[in-house]
Amino acid sequence: MKHGLLLLGLACASAIAGEIDRHRLVIGADLALVAAGSELPSWLHHGNGKLRFDGDHDGLRPSRLFADYRGRLTPNWFLHAVVNFNDTVSEKLDLTEAYLAWRPLPASAWRLRGRFGAFYPRLSLEHGEPAWSNRYALSASAINTWIGEELRTLGLELTLSRRLQRHPQHQLSIEGAMFFGNDPLGGLLAWRGWSAHDRQTGLFGKVPMPTVSVIEPWREDGQPPARFPPFEEVDHRPGFYAGASWQWEERLRLKYFFYDNHADPEAETANGLYAWETWFNHLGLQLALPAGFGLLAQWLDGKTRMGEDLGPWRVQDLLFDASYLALTRRFGEHRLTARYEWFDLQPYNDPPGITNQDKGNVLAVAWLYRFRPTLRIGAEYLRIESRHCRQAACAWVFHGLPRDTTEDRVQLTLSWEFTAGRRR
Repeated sequence: MKHGLLLLGLACASAIAGEIDRHRLVIGADLALVAAGSELPSWLHHGNGKLRFDGDHDGLRPSRLFADYRGRLTPNWFLHAVVNFNDTVSEKLDLTEAYLAWRPLPASAWRLRGRFGAFYPRLSLEHGEPAWSNRYALSASAINTWIGEELRTLGLELTLSRRLQRHPQHQLSIEGAMFFGNDPLGGLLAWRGWSAHDRQTGLFGKVPMPTVSVIEPWREDGQPPARFPPFEEVDHRPGFYAGASWQWEERLRLKYFFYDNHADPEAETANGLYAWETWFNHLGLQLALPAGFGLLAQWLDGKTRMGEDLGPWRVQDLLFDASYLALTRRFGEHRLTARYEWFDLQPYNDPPGITNQDKGNVLAVAWLYRFRPTLRIGAEYLRIESRHCRQAACAWVFHGLPRDTTEDRVQLTLSWEFTAGRRR
């Protein structure tokens, strides 16, 4: 399936040669100046830090390069593919999305649309720009960071929507999907915990794992895998999700979403990769406030588990939740955004005083300024505070790591974006 998706993405090159008004190609690049403060090495370098950059890997960094293609193949069929280049670790050049979209002309008040391939579910309220870029800040919330790292739909999605007859400013939508290939979802949270950054995992990518797990390790040798592939098919069982949303013009948007990868927690590949049975509920709210302010809020609550059935729980059984509130406002070509969030990761099958946890909060304040049609500058301060032990000591401390951690990062980013063809 993945090879087919790769061919689908490579088809973009030949499609660009068609009529320019049927195709759009957006190319973007980010150059970042970063100053990171943390006593822990970054997770990108197998450390336990939550930041993308640490004190040994900050400074001037080419943080991202992407190409986002959208093209109309027929009146009802469209192709969308995104290629990302990251500056560090394996699979630097990789697809993050590649799918066919079906958009038939409506024959009634109901409108039916579909997507087939590899794509993000419509969960994030922050990512509305090409290549799933954040329009409000330089970093994503912990919820959407996790989605960008470990969650992708590789299957079929259908969406049904309509405007209310007596109140056409209101729109109702329902959606559902079946998919394969996301069986390890949850393993990243268990091994590393929450994070907040802007890096997306490619469809063929692997995420570096810390040498010491946030939660107690489950492998017999006591060490996490060096690199974790989140988009593998392990048990050959389809997962599913379903959601419903209500939108009132540009004033209010409310969405509920349920996800279940339906994985067999005892399934394992020949090279020792387990499936993680993961499900969660999600609520999203986007609200226009007086004086030009906007409010974004997301909440996610779920469970992930893996391994043999030990009665009331599995070998690994974890509860996780996260939420955030963000206030944003545009001032001409400037945008200011402040985001505060909470996260928690709790195993409940280990004895008190031994079990690790990952509980904390994030504060981010961002300024974005588009001073040219193709150029934008952004600055952001981000701070993450985490607590890892319920009591004075736990497995985390026994490995020589601090009980509580505070990490911060100041980043200045110059973004360049070029568009060929017509925006749709």
